[in-house]
Amino acid sequence: MQPLGEMLRGAVGLHQQGKLVEAEQLYAKVLEADAKQFDALHLLGLLKHQRGDSAEGLPLIEAALQANPKSLEALLNYGGVLSTISRHADALAAYDRALAIKPDRADVHYNRGNALMALGRNADALASYNKALALQPNDPLTLYNRANALAELNRPGEAVAAYDKVLALIPKHPDALINRGKALRSLLRPEEALACFDKALMLKRDDVLAHINRGLALVALDRAEEALAAYDRALALKPDDTDALTNRGIALLRLGRHQEALACFEGLLGAAAPDDASTLNNRGTALLGLNRLEEALTCFDKTLALKPDDADALNNHGTVLVRLNRHEEALPYYIRALELKPDDTNILNHYGNALVLLNRADEALTYFDRALSLNSRNPETLHNRGNALLVAGQYQKALTSFDRAIALKPDHASCRCDAGMARLAGKDFAQGWAEYEWRWKTPDFLAAVRDFAPRWNGKYVNGTLLVSSEQGLGDEIIYSSMAPDLVGQAESVTLEVEPRLAKLFARSFPDLNVIGRGHLLPDNIRAQSPLASLGQYFRPSLQTFPKRERGYLIADADSAANLRRRLSPNGEAVVGLSWASKNPAMGRFKTALLSDFASVLRLPGCRYVDLQYGNTLAEREALTQATGLVVERLPDINNTSDLDALAALITACDVIVTVSNTTAHLAGALGKPTVVFVPSGQARLWYWFHAGDESPWYPYVRVKRQGKNQSWADLVASAAEEISALVRTAQIKQPA
Repeated sequence: MQPLGEMLRGAVGLHQQGKLVEAEQLYAKVLEADAKQFDALHLLGLLKHQRGDSAEGLPLIEAALQANPKSLEALLNYGGVLSTISRHADALAAYDRALAIKPDRADVHYNRGNALMALGRNADALASYNKALALQPNDPLTLYNRANALAELNRPGEAVAAYDKVLALIPKHPDALINRGKALRSLLRPEEALACFDKALMLKRDDVLAHINRGLALVALDRAEEALAAYDRALALKPDDTDALTNRGIALLRLGRHQEALACFEGLLGAAAPDDASTLNNRGTALLGLNRLEEALTCFDKTLALKPDDADALNNHGTVLVRLNRHEEALPYYIRALELKPDDTNILNHYGNALVLLNRADEALTYFDRALSLNSRNPETLHNRGNALLVAGQYQKALTSFDRAIALKPDHASCRCDAGMARLAGKDFAQGWAEYEWRWKTPDFLAAVRDFAPRWNGKYVNGTLLVSSEQGLGDEIIYSSMAPDLVGQAESVTLEVEPRLAKLFARSFPDLNVIGRGHLLPDNIRAQSPLASLGQYFRPSLQTFPKRERGYLIADADSAANLRRRLSPNGEAVVGLSWASKNPAMGRFKTALLSDFASVLRLPGCRYVDLQYGNTLAEREALTQATGLVVERLPDINNTSDLDALAALITACDVIVTVSNTTAHLAGALGKPTVVFVPSGQARLWYWFHAGDESPWYPYVRVKRQGKNQSWADLVASAAEEISALVRTAQIKQPA
């Protein structure tokens, strides 16, 4: 029989040559002769591990260590096998035993660091790698894993420097390049990160992780289309990669392709992760983009049921509530999100915006300022801060903030539009109108863009010029003041308006072809313009507003005369009242109570008529019961649907007293003496301007501005004497 020593040496030789089957046979023969032979047990266990049978190899190495507990190499291999089968705590114990025998082995410190990383003990792992490098300073594996530990510890700056040491030794290390790029992304250095991913892909063109991270860098550079291509490349290589699918959906969200994004996230939820909180959150974001608000809210509710402390889902839940005009309900969600992520500029911005919508602009500014302290070059924050400053009445500072945002992002359509309205409110019409044209590139207006004919450039049109109304009824009425200026600008001009205004406008602008929206458009349209866009041509300065002696809208004279006889059979003064706005976004800030008008409801010799749209019976009856004061409603006139009849009713009145709503615009356009109470804060629209009590749009309107925290009743009472004087003057002017 061959001596054991010779057999063992033969087995080791075959093992070293990679002849594992033959080596295993010889190791087995040695162990048949001596079941406790240390080297045979150790090396056969190692061979089985190398062959992929770690579970079979482990007991052999354990038996070897029973024979020789202080074998450094056996302990090192034992730790390696334990790590392979994810028994990292046991592996750590093996490495600690090895270091107790020989504390200056760099490879043991290195492997100990790897076990600690697997256990999530990254700081301890870093200490082990540092010890390994103190013994072997230029080991590239240790340098690389040390850099990974720094990245896991969220120390990206140090991680970049550590990856640089690896790349100095191995310039073509694709994984080091990828991870260096990830660290640079964390440092908000996406250009440099992109360069790293591009270099990595030159070395490993089919690396899925590199393609995904390249896409993330491109998104950070606002190059979402290119990012989409990067994710598509990753998915071509690995079609079921959830990271690539998720980030592809997020890129689609950035591109405003919400329907495609929704399909992407629903595919993920249906395939492998029906209850994945992150994917549910992304699905909700897509639904939010599609304005499917109730569905989005349900989605975020599901997300938060699974993950109550998901700051992004809390933020998104708040955002849906804001979109649903449930601003107060949104605040707790933002507050909790900020407790979890106090330095998240996105949440800070959303919370600030919600506060602005609640007229709490001073509070909002503290959050925008905090966001700017974290990133002073964020155009969204500067834009939002500008809006808060506007609401707070700091107009010049608001413009400065808008200008800073636009300098950083010249194509920021929403900011340019808001800056335009701010300039218009300050009567800087030339620049204001130009900036206001950016509204057509904002999400709220994109769907209304018409491209069947060129936009009018202010020059004579050989053919038909179509001018279309836009936005709300009040906007249509105020901008229609420029309709007379259209005469002579084209062979024919068609004015397309909200159908309820068509009859009134047709009477008022007989030289124009007035049609209701939805009617068949005329042939031969050679140019078209939105109604408000006429301002840049016809109202470029305050001096270009016409000084009218009467209104530009004309009610039906017979109807108005008949109504006057009904309302003032004995020469009573007639005061028309309107006290509410139905604007879904800001109506509550523009709305008073009828009882707030009590100070003007006691003027002697006056009769009061209800011009308010909607059902006001309960409020009028409550007023009468509480005070004895009467406000009449004419049952045969529908103040909501029959605006031509409402115009006649307004004309029949002596004075109109109203909040900022459609009635205010109709009264002003009809040339009636009118007092308009405009709200403080974000519901004060630009065309009431920043200051003054006169309106260039409506010469017979007097503007009364609500002070901060001033009640409607107090504001109305402050104007009672002026209203009384207007009534007396109007009475004198009434024909006998």
